[in-house]
Amino acid sequence: MKFIKDSIRELKHVVWPTREETKKYFIIISTFIVLFGLYLFIFNSIFSEFIILLKDVFKS
Repeated sequence: MKFIKDSIRELKHVVWPTREETKKYFIIISTFIVLFGLYLFIFNSIFSEFIILLKDVFKS
């Protein structure tokens, strides 16, 4: 019970972000995730083509 009371007391000291800050951080994180996904997709495609090319070269 003491743990719960202490937790509630600590939560009262937390400074929660405003609605505008939350929107801003959401946009930043969403943009980062999309760009990182594109980065992974592009380099995965290039790497896959390179592996297929190597397979064809060493197959002959």
